[in-house]
Amino acid sequence: MAYISELSWHVTPFRAQRWIDLWEPAAAKAPEYGAVDWRIYRSTEDPLLFRQVITWNDKADFESYWFSEEISAIREQVIDYYDKPLLPVWCTPIVGS
Repeated sequence: MAYISELSWHVTPFRAQRWIDLWEPAAAKAPEYGAVDWRIYRSTEDPLLFRQVITWNDKADFESYWFSEEISAIREQVIDYYDKPLLPVWCTPIVGS
């Protein structure tokens, strides 16, 4: 069974590019912790809203990723770039290819 974690990042104004420059390398490390795939989407209606979607085979792999020393250090670097608390929303695929 696949587990999909979704993180909604609401970036503060004028910091979107700096946030993506700092966070993209951390997002790209998810496969090193067991992620099947990952993506970051930017809302076209709210350009300050980014969604990070990661597919996992095991929810525990997300914990290993999110709380690892390297990802925690990058989260500390970007903490002033977003303004909403981050809690993952978990989804399970139902239909699709």
